[in-house]
Amino acid sequence: MLKSLSLEGSRALVTGSGTGIGRQIALGFAEAGAELILVGRRLEPLQDTANIAREKFGDVQITLVAADVTLDEGIEKIAEQAGQVDVLCNNAGASDWGPWQSISLDKWRNTFAVNVEGPFRLCQIFAPKMMERRYGRIINIGSVYGSMGGNPALYPGLDWDIAPYFASKHAVHGITHYLAPRLAPFGTTINTLSPGGFAGSEMNEKAGTGTDAQLNAFYDQVPMRRLGGSDDISAAAVFLASQGSKYMTGQNVIVDGGWSIW
Repeated sequence: MLKSLSLEGSRALVTGSGTGIGRQIALGFAEAGAELILVGRRLEPLQDTANIAREKFGDVQITLVAADVTLDEGIEKIAEQAGQVDVLCNNAGASDWGPWQSISLDKWRNTFAVNVEGPFRLCQIFAPKMMERRYGRIINIGSVYGSMGGNPALYPGLDWDIAPYFASKHAVHGITHYLAPRLAPFGTTINTLSPGGFAGSEMNEKAGTGTDAQLNAFYDQVPMRRLGGSDDISAAAVFLASQGSKYMTGQNVIVDGGWSIW
């Protein structure tokens, strides 16, 4: 049983793996035995993730690709330098704030370029190769807000309005839904992994999560009364990346401490 959760022999690409949830997932993959392809806009955070992986797990094989998933040249660089990809984790994300009545289309399009277009373009590159080999795992990182409405009461003291983020995370699962039946006959699965509130995530840091008022408001809505930790998200990602998830595709796996069950 445990062998089916091993990633030995797999090469896993994680976008946005220099910080936050992307780093946590990449480290989980390394612990499970995968070779890593770390992708992000800035090289230094990727190097930090690589150093942590090697300090914790020994001589991990790691490829670093500094590239922006919103640019043609960035997508081309990833395609050229990644090599074989057995596991694709589309984690890179962005969010622009502003009143939904007046937020600019530039901000809307920037969020969609990172959160929706980037993942879809990488699926276009790597999924056909997975289909040829008749094996692959794709994990699109969504959000609990990709399947529910946001409650401003959870963010006291903030003018909290992120319509582009909500819409884009709904779209992420649309990609998963659409591609799942098309990839399934070729041994390739695609699922969405949707985190709730997590310690160390850039999204929560931007929201100011950590003040007493905000944490108390959050804990009142989450039955487990805590933020998620690195092992909470990485364990779920490792499962979706492994042989153990071979009969699971097109699903939205929510890891949120029970937040969304109300």
